[in-house]
Amino acid sequence: MTKRIFFCLVVGVMSLPLWTYAADDTVDVKREIAQLKSQIQKLEMHIASAEQTTNSATTDSATDTSASTQQSKKKTTQVKIAQNNNKDSPSTSAANTNNNSATLTKSSNKDKVPDSTPNQLPSPANFIPHLSWQGPDISALMAGGASAGFSKPYGNNYSSFNILDFNPIFLFSYKDIVFLRSSVDFSLDDYGNTDVSLDYTNLNLFLSDYVVFGAGKFDSALGYFTQNLSPAWINRMPDAPVGFNADQAAPQSEVGIRLQGAFPLFCDMKANYILFVSNGDQAFVDTTNLVIDHIGSDGYTNSFGNFFYGGRLGFLPIPKLEIGISGARGKVALFDLANSTTLLQRSRVYSVIGVDFSYKPGNWDLRAEYIQQLISSESSSIVPQGQKWKAWYAQVGYWIPNTKFEPVVRYSKFTAPVANQEQRQWAFGLDYWFAPSIAAQASFELNKGQSASNANQNLFLIQLVFGF
Repeated sequence: MTKRIFFCLVVGVMSLPLWTYAADDTVDVKREIAQLKSQIQKLEMHIASAEQTTNSATTDSATDTSASTQQSKKKTTQVKIAQNNNKDSPSTSAANTNNNSATLTKSSNKDKVPDSTPNQLPSPANFIPHLSWQGPDISALMAGGASAGFSKPYGNNYSSFNILDFNPIFLFSYKDIVFLRSSVDFSLDDYGNTDVSLDYTNLNLFLSDYVVFGAGKFDSALGYFTQNLSPAWINRMPDAPVGFNADQAAPQSEVGIRLQGAFPLFCDMKANYILFVSNGDQAFVDTTNLVIDHIGSDGYTNSFGNFFYGGRLGFLPIPKLEIGISGARGKVALFDLANSTTLLQRSRVYSVIGVDFSYKPGNWDLRAEYIQQLISSESSSIVPQGQKWKAWYAQVGYWIPNTKFEPVVRYSKFTAPVANQEQRQWAFGLDYWFAPSIAAQASFELNKGQSASNANQNLFLIQLVFGF
């Protein structure tokens, strides 16, 4: 039981994209422990009920077997049940196993769905499957998600079933000391080849109830969307807001070290924080037009001596409301866009600022974020003028009472030094939630960009998402 509580605690306090570090569940560790204990007690009741049913069925079956079969060693399949009652994330509880063996926890009736909204606790028959393992000192869990779908652009490109992604996440903990998490992404390119990438891998050391030290590759700590809302089974839309994709305004990853945690303030106010030092990013220059095309923030291990320092501070003045401030400063290396291995300049001053807002009153889900990247001017550089990338979005979602439908409306805007990259977008979406992390999502995007560019094409998207 202690290890199960610890494993849930680990998942709750870390700012994992799998379990959203949302305003209504970013609280101090002591309160989280109390809530998790209550949830686990409920799960134990469901587990006991399921095991009693399984044992009863095993006994009835044994009565009808022959004498020789009765003398053979019986094998029993145990059904373990786990569920998360947060609609922004899939199940987070690790199943308790015996004899160091792996146990697949699964639904006993996959056709049933929750009676109401995903943030309500469904019946035991609706729990999401996952694979867990537990030894004397080490606990492990495999989670993640997948998405598959169809897109129809209204312009130069063709319609196709081009949405296909599998994203397993592996979690390991050693006692209450170290926590390891790693995520790998599998997807298909336009030619059917499989792309494999390491989203993140990091080791985290628990220094106290309020401080965790981590080292490795992380989702960017700057802003809120990238590190908390980007997985398909968490995002309320089939794609990201414009400007928040790779090589746009929002940084994606970092390789380095960080401190993070949460703590209470006066009255009922709370706060959470991330402070980091990472390798510097790389920017790519269009040497023909003498403009920086984009900044790559994929988490580079060769920084050419450049480093990046910053973090995010989140305030929760009232329940379900979070306001975040992000900032960082460092240096980037400049490379030739046509030949990404050609170094043009070893270092250039670079900074990021951002603010974000999240409020979830009742059935409403209100979010907004602004992020900006800036490379400062330098007279001796191949590109002497400063370059700036800016993006922002505002999103409103509403859970229709007593249904499984959630309509979503979002406006987003991206400005960049290269004109054909700039875009404005209105997106209208509708989600149907079969379970807390299983949904059908559809959206229609009205895009405005440079004439004849892909940024100027309207787009229809539909997909199925499954978080486990």
